[in-house]
Amino acid sequence: MSIIHKLSPTLAQKIAAGEVVTRPESVVKELVENSLDAGAQSITVVIKQAGRALIQVVDDGAGMSREDAELSVERHATSKLTELDDLEKLHTYGFRGEALAAIASVSQFELKTRRSSDELGTFVRLEGGIKREARSEACDEGTAISIRNLFFNVPARRKFLKSEATEFKHIIDTVTRAALSNPGVRFILVSDHDCVFDLPAFRPLPERIEQIFGSKLRGSLVAVESVSTNVHLHGFISAPGFVKRVRSEQFFFVNDRPIHSSRGLSFAVSNAYEHLVEKGAFPSCFLFIDIDPAKIDVNVHPQKLEIKFDDERTVIDDVRRTLADALQKATQQSASEGAMAPEMDMPTKINQGDSARLRFPEHGTAPALRSVSSDSSSRGNLKPPIASNGLGTVERLFGKGPQDLFGTQTSRLMPSPKIDNENGEPVAPHTTTSEAERRAVSAEVLSERPQLWQMHNKYIFCQIKSGLMIVDQHVAHERILYERILHSLEEGSSNSQELLFPQPVELLPREVAMIRELHVQLQAMGFHIRFFGGTSVVIDAVPTDVKSGSEESILHELLESYDEYERLGTFSSREALAAGFSCRAAIKAGDKLSQEEMTSLIEQLFQTKMPYVCPHGRPVVIKLALDELDRRFGRTPVAMKAD
Repeated sequence: MSIIHKLSPTLAQKIAAGEVVTRPESVVKELVENSLDAGAQSITVVIKQAGRALIQVVDDGAGMSREDAELSVERHATSKLTELDDLEKLHTYGFRGEALAAIASVSQFELKTRRSSDELGTFVRLEGGIKREARSEACDEGTAISIRNLFFNVPARRKFLKSEATEFKHIIDTVTRAALSNPGVRFILVSDHDCVFDLPAFRPLPERIEQIFGSKLRGSLVAVESVSTNVHLHGFISAPGFVKRVRSEQFFFVNDRPIHSSRGLSFAVSNAYEHLVEKGAFPSCFLFIDIDPAKIDVNVHPQKLEIKFDDERTVIDDVRRTLADALQKATQQSASEGAMAPEMDMPTKINQGDSARLRFPEHGTAPALRSVSSDSSSRGNLKPPIASNGLGTVERLFGKGPQDLFGTQTSRLMPSPKIDNENGEPVAPHTTTSEAERRAVSAEVLSERPQLWQMHNKYIFCQIKSGLMIVDQHVAHERILYERILHSLEEGSSNSQELLFPQPVELLPREVAMIRELHVQLQAMGFHIRFFGGTSVVIDAVPTDVKSGSEESILHELLESYDEYERLGTFSSREALAAGFSCRAAIKAGDKLSQEEMTSLIEQLFQTKMPYVCPHGRPVVIKLALDELDRRFGRTPVAMKAD
């Protein structure tokens, strides 16, 4: 009995469609690119339920004849290639002739199109890839394609779509890339009857960048351009003073084709900014590479999201050198004009030597507790701290006094091996602390309320019975806030402070989508946010840990962090929110603390479930045993007896 059989045409078509159409954004990308290839000067994208219910793309391009319209939904039908040699000189987005056929096979598909020379247009309707209707019909010049009930006949694919907000973010990113690479085309995006953006056609690229990302970014742009034998590089990068924690504003285009992933190009940008920005900070860039189509392969990815260069090393070196030269000239010009460098677009001013807090550590790279003592009896959490009154500035930094953080939630950390004291080998990670450990550490550290002192406004030194304890103030406060926010999210209750004057905030469309997705969780954290129409919101209240004047920046940075953590997949949704907020709202290296503030910080730190690592895996506490100090100073029993 044969176990090999030929797939039915319907099943084979659905499987093939999966390579091209993976989510609603895939449909938007293919249809928008077809509109651009048709010479459209205006493209309107309408979606409902993040593309699940409806995706409609309307353009004013060349349109099609009836014969071409009916043929366009067949597999391997294209007007962009005629022979093999055409692959060596591609100047269009699409070329494989699979997009419309793939989309139609997993949706209820309608196409209306008319050329300027025709009196009547053509209407074609398919359902699940089966042609149901084709007729002549009066319609506007250009093409309008409507996709309803995407994946209606592939429930497994529909089941694994993400939330509406997540799918909507992907659609926004795709339309944004198309708008950046085609500033001379008008783009309109409408979601559930709300106009997300309407980008008029502007020829200068900086105008389009400002339309999408705001005037603040445009004011920081540095123009770059170079021409070599094979490559023409042009575009804009941000000045070193304007950087972000994530790569969300790094865009690369090759022959105007958006490239989603290029390790080489990302390396070239990072290398050009070396020694100019902190490690883990990412500048904005909008870079266009024009190159002979014969020297690239755009067919290395089913969705054409990646590209392969014939001589990648030369291209990357050209990009790095051009960017470095542009940055050097911009720096020299600013210095000669006496211009002050703009502040970094980061949560706070970055202090020299504090680059570690900007990194997303890799799994297994950060020790949970680095100790030079073999004494492990004192590891653990403290009992809940003694409430302090009249601390004044302590409330400003840490909220209204110590709070009980012992909730029912479990703290899930990135794997962070400890370091064995004798040979430096990692040992099993310490994931929680017992009541006995808390009592032991409480007795050793806080029983005598020791004097604390601060070094370089960054580290807190504390004398303990067995030696010396050193605490990183930023990550210590980060751990406190992280568990506090997790507790609020778990219990659904928060400590909010209402703003005297509600603060309007203008967001990016993708940020609005995230707020809609996270609205309940943000409210549990203490953010009270109202939608004000379009991309505007109003902040009425914020968590008590947010410093006055930083409400808008904290919200932007929280959304950025959440987006990055979600992409990396290292945290759950709640943990991503808690980690993002705690990193942004925590006191920073460089903040001077009073004795009361340091005492409150230490008390609250050892009240947490895991005081030895921050949510990202960085160590919080280092303990130096007195015996170890004696050994290093040569105070052996013999030497001490001689003294």
